[in-house]
Amino acid sequence: MYNNALNLLSILILISSFVLIANKRQNSYISTFRFQSLLLASISLLVSIRGMLVHKKFDEVFIIFLLIVLFKVILIPMVLKRTSQKVEYTVEKDFFINIPISMLICGGLVVLSWYVIYSIEGITNLDTKNYLIYSMSVVMIGLFFMISRKKAIGQIVGFLVIENGMFLAAMLTTEGMPMFVEFGLFFDLLTAFLIMGIFVFKINDTFESIDINKLKNLKG
Repeated sequence: MYNNALNLLSILILISSFVLIANKRQNSYISTFRFQSLLLASISLLVSIRGMLVHKKFDEVFIIFLLIVLFKVILIPMVLKRTSQKVEYTVEKDFFINIPISMLICGGLVVLSWYVIYSIEGITNLDTKNYLIYSMSVVMIGLFFMISRKKAIGQIVGFLVIENGMFLAAMLTTEGMPMFVEFGLFFDLLTAFLIMGIFVFKINDTFESIDINKLKNLKG
């Protein structure tokens, strides 16, 4: 039952990555990321509850659940929506790679993830293999999303999805990382997010657009 629930939530996180690829609106990017983060929070809650039932004591993963809800479900999407309202574009009409081809490429990335994970001989647990496939696929799709979008907000969301995939892998394969590692990841995430937010405003102020192709104008 426990593993089935984790598998279902992980599959939904992977599906949300495909939904992200199919979206054109910046608000849809943000809403999809929020939903994906909510699924990730649900996984951390399940892991923490199981840990408390097994060990009969408070599980530190519950704090991570609270942090995910606070930052990834509430604060970061809220900041992104406010940022999106202040920039020129709300809908992306052109991409480096169009959506149908992007969906096919992402399907190929899932197959590649499956092949890579099943090629590793040291992993014998089937559930662990599946978790790693889901996680690696989310990371690769997030990376692909970053490079296929021309607007800076889309690239920020892609970075956040990559982090979700990495967090998913760590959470499911270790059933909770050491607390100092988890706090370190959150600190790195927030630092990168703040830098990217400043980057978006600077681009918008300079070029009155958040299209990263405009940065080519900076060449000497």
